[in-house]
Amino acid sequence: MTRDPLDGFDADLVSSVAADHETTPERLSELVARHQRSVRDLPGVDDIVYEWRKAFAENPVVERQTERYLLSVPSHVWPEFASALSLSDTELAALQAVHAAQMRVDVGEDTDVNNVRDDGDDREIAGNDDGGDDPMILVRP
Repeated sequence: MTRDPLDGFDADLVSSVAADHETTPERLSELVARHQRSVRDLPGVDDIVYEWRKAFAENPVVERQTERYLLSVPSHVWPEFASALSLSDTELAALQAVHAAQMRVDVGEDTDVNNVRDDGDDREIAGNDDGGDDPMILVRP
């Protein structure tokens, strides 16, 4: 049985982030689902995480759970998804924000992943000389 692509995201949190980004919860949920489906389609959740673990200088896995991966990916990853999904800057910012907000709920405020931007702004953050990595949650099928 395949998990729903939204299983890794709290509906109330999605609603809150949507309001902050002047979109609807339905639209943001649709963006989250599109992103999740794109990873499942090519090359697959487990496969892309495996590839990223080999390719990136640092292991992107913050936490591996039965139903999903909590990741901290290099800043170039999100723009690649935005391009593939034809997302506007506003849509990308909302999508990144919901991933970051859910990550903070799941792993806590004190984790290193909390030093990444969740507002789409690519300026450096204090304590992150390279601009930081970006939170991403991938729901396993």
